[in-house]
Amino acid sequence: MATDVGSPQRFFHMPRFQHQAPRQVFYKRPDFAQQQAMQQLTFDGKRMRKAVNRKTIDYNPSVIRYLENRLWQRDHRDFRAIQPDAGCYNDLVPPLGMLNNPMNAVTTKFVRTSTNKVKCPVFVIRWTPEGRRLVTGASSGEFTLWNGLTFNFETILQAHDSPVRAMTWSHNDMWMLTADHSGYVKYWQSNMNNVKMFQAHKEAIREASFSPTDNKFATCSDDGTVRIWDFLRCHEERILRGTVHQPPPAGGKHQVYQNGSEPALGFSRTRTSPPSEANRISLALAAPNLSRPFLS
Repeated sequence: MATDVGSPQRFFHMPRFQHQAPRQVFYKRPDFAQQQAMQQLTFDGKRMRKAVNRKTIDYNPSVIRYLENRLWQRDHRDFRAIQPDAGCYNDLVPPLGMLNNPMNAVTTKFVRTSTNKVKCPVFVIRWTPEGRRLVTGASSGEFTLWNGLTFNFETILQAHDSPVRAMTWSHNDMWMLTADHSGYVKYWQSNMNNVKMFQAHKEAIREASFSPTDNKFATCSDDGTVRIWDFLRCHEERILRGTVHQPPPAGGKHQVYQNGSEPALGFSRTRTSPPSEANRISLALAAPNLSRPFLS
């Protein structure tokens, strides 16, 4: 009987203590200036830029406080007395909540000046319906969307080919109507999407105004006419002629005279004191049966 004699079984040998060469450690002095510079860099999806500390004025806490106080305040008898102390900061409410003291609505503190990239005159400015952003129309035909809390611009849009002269929001806060120096009118949605454009006047349009139902709007131009338009059809319904504009005296008001039986669209410019404050412009439509000068 034969037996197979094979080679002895092999096994993997690993020393229990492996010899490792000592590593030489070098001490490096930390560069605090470089670390601080890297911390200030933020990535916004496009490029690396330095983070800027912006001054923010947040009106939301005062609005929330006003809404909470309405639950238990009957009238001015339940209003809290706000003292000139830091402990009363939490009791601040909007001027609407302190109608018994009209001085709270006077803006006496300068906050911030913001400048557009392209320095050019700004002819019209409007707040968005929610009050968080500001839309400005410049002489370059651009719309600039500003943040109402941090005072920085968010979007720049080339809206018109000529200077923007008029801008108004509809009463339902869904549409914005703009007009330029060439007489063109554009419809804009709340997301700044342009949906319609047509020429309403041959000359520059100075102002536009929606009717209370938002079905019609009126435009006035340098051609001396006021045109009533259907908003949905973009159709001209009526032309109002014969308006005579009389320059106001120093510190006075504008006067608009009626010629015949046609009504007149007038601009009332109220000058406040001091003269450096901005003038308030509003639209007024005289009744057809008026034969005397209309003051607004």
